[in-house]
Amino acid sequence: MSPIEPQKALVGKTAIVTGSSRGIGAGIAIELGRRGANVVINYTSPRGATAAQQVVKTLESGGSKVASVQANVAVVSDLQKLVDAALSISENKKIDILIHNAGSGDDCYLADMTEDFYKKQSDINLKAPIFLTHLCLPHLAQGGRIILLTSVSARLGVPQQTVYAATKAALESCCKVWATELGRKHGVTVNCVAPGPVATDMWWDSDPALLADFQPIIDSTPAAARVGEVADIVPVVLFLCSEESRWVTGSVLSASGGMTFIG
Repeated sequence: MSPIEPQKALVGKTAIVTGSSRGIGAGIAIELGRRGANVVINYTSPRGATAAQQVVKTLESGGSKVASVQANVAVVSDLQKLVDAALSISENKKIDILIHNAGSGDDCYLADMTEDFYKKQSDINLKAPIFLTHLCLPHLAQGGRIILLTSVSARLGVPQQTVYAATKAALESCCKVWATELGRKHGVTVNCVAPGPVATDMWWDSDPALLADFQPIIDSTPAAARVGEVADIVPVVLFLCSEESRWVTGSVLSASGGMTFIG
């Protein structure tokens, strides 16, 4: 049997990618489209709207159906917009791929922690994936894919990341639970991709003290002494969207260059 060409492998499938106007999310969305998928692009701010439009143009130029949706993933009522948009462009009225990429990486020392900071970050990083997955459940295609973008921070113990690291570790736990709950019932695989630092706006906007804390870890990264690039992460995510990943579920794939804590 001849292999399916990569650019045709996802034809007819529909994907939601949260936080997909820039950075890793945009890279994932564009590659999904290159492989034939129809894609829901998600953004929140006016700045995101401009960036999202460029992603839409790229996808449409390749022949994909695209829906661009302004939705604050921290607000449960907004999440329904993403589901409705996906169903509107889906050829079989199913959602085949759900990628939880949106996240808040704001930094805060424990001594400075506030309830507002905790709620804002945990709502985006943890509540949103839980409730968006819940809303998608009735529409998930048999053999669907759910991918959560987590972080090596879940295991590194870097200062200022109390909430960020905890929410990413919690997502990895959700992944294992959902793989069990959804595997036989829906034929769905659920996996995480855990990048290290990636050269996106969120990384460069981090507190300078956090960047300094990370630098020794970056310098000792086995694959190369650098932060990652979007192009390092996207192929790992796309593998988990593919038929070739059918026997991988409940897993956390590190896309960090082998980064480990050295403190």
